[in-house]
Amino acid sequence: MTLFSKKTDLQPQDWGLETDPSGALLIGGASSLHLAAQYGTPLHVVDEANLGRTADTCVAAFTTVYPGPVSVHYAFKCNAVPGIIEVVKKRGLRAEVMSEFELALALRLGYRGHDIVVNGPFKPEPLLQACLDHEVRLVIADSAAELETLNRLAGRQSKEIGVLLRINPDYIPRGMNSGTATGSRKGCSFGFDLSGGEAAGMLDRISGLKNLRFEGFHFHIGSGVRDPDDYYRALCRLKPLVERARRKGLVIRVLDIGGGFAAPLSREMTNWELLRYTVTNRLPALSGMAPRPAFTAFAEAVTRGVAELFRSEIWPELLVEPGRSIASPHQVLLLQVHQVKERAGAGKWITTDGGIGTVTMPTYYEYHEVFLCNDVGQPRTEYVSINGPGCFAADQVYRNKRMPPVKPGDILAIMDSGAYFTSWESNFGFPRPAVVAVANGAARLLRRRETFEEMMQRDRIGLPDHIQVQP
Repeated sequence: MTLFSKKTDLQPQDWGLETDPSGALLIGGASSLHLAAQYGTPLHVVDEANLGRTADTCVAAFTTVYPGPVSVHYAFKCNAVPGIIEVVKKRGLRAEVMSEFELALALRLGYRGHDIVVNGPFKPEPLLQACLDHEVRLVIADSAAELETLNRLAGRQSKEIGVLLRINPDYIPRGMNSGTATGSRKGCSFGFDLSGGEAAGMLDRISGLKNLRFEGFHFHIGSGVRDPDDYYRALCRLKPLVERARRKGLVIRVLDIGGGFAAPLSREMTNWELLRYTVTNRLPALSGMAPRPAFTAFAEAVTRGVAELFRSEIWPELLVEPGRSIASPHQVLLLQVHQVKERAGAGKWITTDGGIGTVTMPTYYEYHEVFLCNDVGQPRTEYVSINGPGCFAADQVYRNKRMPPVKPGDILAIMDSGAYFTSWESNFGFPRPAVVAVANGAARLLRRRETFEEMMQRDRIGLPDHIQVQP
């Protein structure tokens, strides 16, 4: 699989995919048209072999380049389909979770407590208690109140638990959409504020929390990072904090750089592009985008940054939390064209069975290539708006997308749908799609399509009983 194509028109080969003699898209050796007919649409299709190879490549890059110990944790929030997690688990990736559900899922899939780190800005007492009960390896603390609560809960059971302090490094990679700039102190509440002194003050308090074991630091600078040096620059900002920890006798055993590595062939829009797209309908493209380097380049930049912090000391264990870069390139979303409308002076509209109200939320702020599965090689001769089935005007996939002519019944493929498409899908009037994995031309069902009964099963329909609520 190539990491990047400078061509304006990408081809399936850029994702490691092929076509059959008629030009129809093959995924994992299976016909996308046959998969759509067998399982229905919308349909998520996972290229299992390429998913596994990318996971292997990521682990190998960091364990080969970084001189100290390395632990790679898959970010469940990116794509929590159990069948996908099982694939990366077999390749040696551990678990990074952010909620009670994700922790329960990790345990259900066979992860043990010492394989799990717990992250996120919202950790209510039940989640913190579950961390203690299951003896998770690390809790990545986001606030002083969270640390106090965890210390209190651990004290009740005479337990000790390891913690990392999440640091907000006040660093935004160039061109990053403000919605994903998690290292911005003005635009994001995550972590202890480095520039304002909150992080340094927390070092003064951590030793007084007797049931917590300080292990080191965590940061996350955002999603879709394409320049490895962004990690080097963010790490260098931690130098005063590391030196302060050293003076206080705190040993930094673990350094967690988060994830955020970009997918090779899709990207988030910048703030300016998103504004322009919203106002003028001008859809950005991949052309002109800086290539996303290989995982090795990220590992090298991180290693240089850690070397700046620990020149004469033992290298801390490096934790990495990839999600998008692993899952995104190897899942394809298939949609069926329902109807085509053309209005004089207003353009052409293609109505499909999926849009941002149900299955394509990331296309609101990300660019993903779209192929006509029936004949990938057809010339793209017109600009169209692709919309979904919802009864609101914004339920669109893309506006002004250059496409070949399509007709009702055709199948479209949205590429790079492995990151956040399934996480944010909604049954807004429609059942949620099935997920299938394909390898060597054979498909296996990972998640069946939601039924109408399942969409209604949480509701108490026709039951008159009431429960008195105490004032």
